[in-house]
Amino acid sequence: MIRSSQFKDLKEIEEAVISKAKEFNRSIPEIRFFSLDAEEFISLLEKRVYPSSPISIWEGKNVVKKRFFSDIGASSGVYYEVVQTGNPSYAYLNENNTLTTQASVMAHVVGHCEFSELNVMNDSDMDRTEYSIFLAKKINDSIERMGFTNYSRYRNACESMIPLVNSNSQYNLKNSVDSNIREIIAEKKEEKERQFDVDAYSSTLQILLDPLRNKNIYLEDEISKSRKETIDRKGYKLRAPCQDIFGFLKNFAPASSNEKQILDYIYFVAKHHHFVMQTQIMNEGWSMFWEKKIMNELFKEGVCKDVVDYCRVFSGVCSPRPYFMRNPYHLGYSLWTHIEELYRKGKVSIDYIEEQDMEKKENWDLRSDVDPIKKMEHLVRTITDHEFLRRFLTTELIYKFHLNRLTHRMFKKYGFGREHFHKADEKYIWLDPEFVKNEMLMFFSDYGRPMIYLIDADFEDGGLLLYHRHKGSDLREDWIGPTLRNINHIWKSPVSIVTGDKMYKYINSKTQRGDIEPLSFKEIKEKMSDNQKPF
Repeated sequence: MIRSSQFKDLKEIEEAVISKAKEFNRSIPEIRFFSLDAEEFISLLEKRVYPSSPISIWEGKNVVKKRFFSDIGASSGVYYEVVQTGNPSYAYLNENNTLTTQASVMAHVVGHCEFSELNVMNDSDMDRTEYSIFLAKKINDSIERMGFTNYSRYRNACESMIPLVNSNSQYNLKNSVDSNIREIIAEKKEEKERQFDVDAYSSTLQILLDPLRNKNIYLEDEISKSRKETIDRKGYKLRAPCQDIFGFLKNFAPASSNEKQILDYIYFVAKHHHFVMQTQIMNEGWSMFWEKKIMNELFKEGVCKDVVDYCRVFSGVCSPRPYFMRNPYHLGYSLWTHIEELYRKGKVSIDYIEEQDMEKKENWDLRSDVDPIKKMEHLVRTITDHEFLRRFLTTELIYKFHLNRLTHRMFKKYGFGREHFHKADEKYIWLDPEFVKNEMLMFFSDYGRPMIYLIDADFEDGGLLLYHRHKGSDLREDWIGPTLRNINHIWKSPVSIVTGDKMYKYINSKTQRGDIEPLSFKEIKEKMSDNQKPF
């Protein structure tokens, strides 16, 4: 891994790209570019884009496996770039890229870094990579104290919990858990500040006779009693289902200091992946949008010359695919380009929407003083992919972007029926565009993952009770036992899960299954809000 500024050609391209980004008034943090070879890329991806990630027993095995598949041609060993956003941001370039591709990759990274700075989810952390290095060092220092066997077992249990990280859910820790930890910290801070808020001289008699002080002591005692009555002995109370189960375990599991460091590191690295799931289409499209604008300028000025090679790569990256195999680069770029045109021609207006004359609507081009880029930046700051698609993805665009176009073979292979059929010719079948849009929006309800919630943290004397919010697909029964075992290894008490009319328990190193009377998610919420146990 070598800093790009060490290479004369790469340094010149980097300076040109950053200069053009600033000319376009892009809001970008400091970006540090590095050049990696193919094997370093494979390792980096296994480390989840943090080069200093603590060692894992699976990492080496997976790297060897990927290298083997790459060598025999069974999988591609080509990666154009990997970026870790934040402030500063770190971008890793493939040393085998041509100079033109390196320029396009750097321009693409500019888009990612700006999106991370602007987006509504506030994803750009200060010193994110540096903080991950700090956490990783603490883990590496503790491996010897834990013993590698214990470390590997605990870390593997934590790794399997990554799908249970949901820090951005409406059922996150802030909205689901009452805790006195934050209050205790605030009290200690106030106490520390009060230590310095005294007169230069005072007397015991003056304090004893101060009526305000006596009143404050009484109020503080009442607040303390009230808090202890509402928060249980462990320092927390569930007031609603909690979907950020890993976050709960990180804060409240009975972990040693060494185990706590592992929990902190894996949660910190994983919580940013939720941002990717919620904004991938907008994010990749924004990056492609600005990549093209910057590259056009570099070609005009002769900084880059191989325009044919660039067009080949760009068209490959932005190739269309059906909605269930959607290409976020293609869909995002095409939508942002469409939105820019809408604002430029004045089509985002009541007049345009209410116009009944289709010929006028087709040729609508009312230029205004509105800056399309400013309006697009406002969208980045205020919405995520769900609203982006709901608002701008029309029936016409679904056809135009080939989101509902399948071959006859694909239509049969993926189990579509007559209810999904819209029209066909000899080569293709087109699905109903309304069905396609609804399916795309439905993805954002669960991102293809089971919806699991913590609903009782003191079930049967100290155990955890999880709830599977059923949406038509059952949990894989052969995965339930191992998952409960891993949570049990972290929580160190029995763990149970309710799915449909079944309850699975992991207790005494065994998984048990029993029948129960099912409850809906709404009933569980109502019971918890009334301070009742769901089961």
